[in-house]
Amino acid sequence: MSSRRPIRLISAIGIAVFLVILINLDTPAILAALLSVNVHYLIAALLVNGLIVVIKAKKWNIIVDSIRPGFSLWQSIVGFLIGFSLSTLTPGKVGDAVRCLYVKNDSCTTGMALSTVAIDRIIDLALLFAFGIVALIAFSVIIGVEILSGGLLLVLVCAIAFGIFAVSRKTYMEKILRPFFAALVPARYRDQFSGYFNDFYTGLDTFLASRRQLLECTGFGIVSWILAVIYASLLGRSIGIDVGYYMFLVIPIISMLDLLPISISGVGTRDATLLYLFGIIGIAPETAIAFSILYLVFSYWFVALVGLPFWLLYPVPLTGLSDTGVPAQQSEA
Repeated sequence: MSSRRPIRLISAIGIAVFLVILINLDTPAILAALLSVNVHYLIAALLVNGLIVVIKAKKWNIIVDSIRPGFSLWQSIVGFLIGFSLSTLTPGKVGDAVRCLYVKNDSCTTGMALSTVAIDRIIDLALLFAFGIVALIAFSVIIGVEILSGGLLLVLVCAIAFGIFAVSRKTYMEKILRPFFAALVPARYRDQFSGYFNDFYTGLDTFLASRRQLLECTGFGIVSWILAVIYASLLGRSIGIDVGYYMFLVIPIISMLDLLPISISGVGTRDATLLYLFGIIGIAPETAIAFSILYLVFSYWFVALVGLPFWLLYPVPLTGLSDTGVPAQQSEA
């Protein structure tokens, strides 16, 4: 109980930031912007977001199928939506790891199932940081605003490249994690965690054995990020924000900040960032916060709400890892 308290306190920082922002803005103007939503643009945005969910599920399905053949696209959509629902409630989206419970079966161990989620996240993060770095450079070159200095950008690029390289090499990760493993993992759990670690790299090696699968997943990932910008643009237009290509610079940056463990679903961090980024091009603070609220509601809460019925239809115990996967058609009975 006490170990969870610091996490809760840290994640509450974002909520505190959001409340401070609201106190210092014209709340009725924010409400007025939200009530003026153009329903046609909103529906178009939701349709695009639905397509994004299917494409992301397909990307994960390719990864799972390389390790556990026969996992259907429908099962991937179910697992993705449930994982997304839980990720909205946890800092850093760690709840997304629950997807592994729907992959695990007699032929696919917990470590191998976790590898499918980790590979999916690594691809997403690599693409996110690639788009994010391009956006930061574009802000400096096109907009004339230096958000990060050239030196810090170089450090960020090197850190990301090293992180991807290290994770892909089992021997390197063994050396990096050994001191933490000995200090933090109780002796009675060490064999179990070692098994997870070895099975994880078995799954990773199986996936990386086919370059075609990696290219396909990367392609689906790029498409999903482009669609995410189109979705955000339609959402913005629903309240009168029409910024053209500028949204391609904004979305990667706020998505990177959403990963910070100081908030849940980016509350507070995204609002403050949008105030700054939209303020650069003269968008009123109240309109920027209205967009941020719409983005939170329809990018996170709405999709999480869609995933909730699937969690009720296909439940698995979070503490028990013995379930063999998402039930097929017989679960409908």
